[in-house]
Amino acid sequence: MKMKRMGIYMILATMSLMAASCKKEEEPVTEAPTTTAESTVPVVTVPATDVTEEFIPEGMMKSYLTGEIVPIEIGTRRPLAAQIDNEKAAMPQNGVSSAEVVYEVPIEANEVRLTMIMQDYDSLTRFGPLRSVRSYHPGIVAEWDAIFFHHGHSDLALTYLRADNFDDIDGVENSGYPATYQADDHSGYHKTFSTPEKINERITKLGYRTAISDTFTYKFQFAKASAPTLLTDGQDAKKVLIGYKQNKPWFEYNETDGLYYRYAYGEAHIDQENDQQVKVTNLIVQYCDYNLEWDKDTKNIHTVGTGSGWYITGGKAVPIHWSKADYWENTHYTYENGEEIELNPGQSWVCIVLPSLSGEIVIE
Repeated sequence: MKMKRMGIYMILATMSLMAASCKKEEEPVTEAPTTTAESTVPVVTVPATDVTEEFIPEGMMKSYLTGEIVPIEIGTRRPLAAQIDNEKAAMPQNGVSSAEVVYEVPIEANEVRLTMIMQDYDSLTRFGPLRSVRSYHPGIVAEWDAIFFHHGHSDLALTYLRADNFDDIDGVENSGYPATYQADDHSGYHKTFSTPEKINERITKLGYRTAISDTFTYKFQFAKASAPTLLTDGQDAKKVLIGYKQNKPWFEYNETDGLYYRYAYGEAHIDQENDQQVKVTNLIVQYCDYNLEWDKDTKNIHTVGTGSGWYITGGKAVPIHWSKADYWENTHYTYENGEEIELNPGQSWVCIVLPSLSGEIVIE
């Protein structure tokens, strides 16, 4: 009887072990997230079906200008474009480091000027110095549905500035003069500045639309922050020298934060607004042809048509093509295979370069 009872106990124990074993096999196995030295995408602990989705908190949206997540009231705000003096005597500038997009474009002789595209600018104490524009600048600004604020213009620019589909504020005319003031710490032609309060008051006074157009679409395509554009097949681009003869600018790549730090006139390009060096995530070089206008000095840069260039980000550079079908349409940037480039989220700097004057840029 004792042996029989012991046999029953052994059978029950065996059945219990088998049941536990089966139960263990049915439980899902959860592996801890791991990273390797070669991993470039941060591990995100979300369900597999949601890996490709970007989480955008309530009240936020992806910026049209940077691809970053911003408050809806900023992301739907109509941008302001400001034409900025770039001469040595104009230094230091204010506001350049805060602009979501900056264009650097030649004008007369060897001079180049900046066009800042800004949405989130209300916290600036001032921005400038402001200068005049040329005939190709309104076409660039229109690609962002922006209001254009500047201080003067060439005669050939007037037709575009006064077009029915374009909103313009000129600091030397009644429309814009009240939005400007003369700064005591600059001199000559380089001391015209403005403040967010002044320009916003003029925008309201002129009755300009302040929300981005319902028909506006992304000019730039942006990669997801979780799947950045890596340009793995591109050439190294740790230092990029732009061939402008006036300010001889260059950008140096910082491995730590993945940004390009800007230099000009032989030193770090510092924004007086925050005492910070200007730095951006994306660099675009756009090669253009040009011709001289009737005065044999003013350039007509051919921003409509097709051409070549470079896209530079993350320490790498690849050749690209650009195309623009009409003066008022967007410029499209594509890889050599024809696909639209995807910029990494962040600020961008576009250099329009005239090879016949500036020569090729140096990427090393």
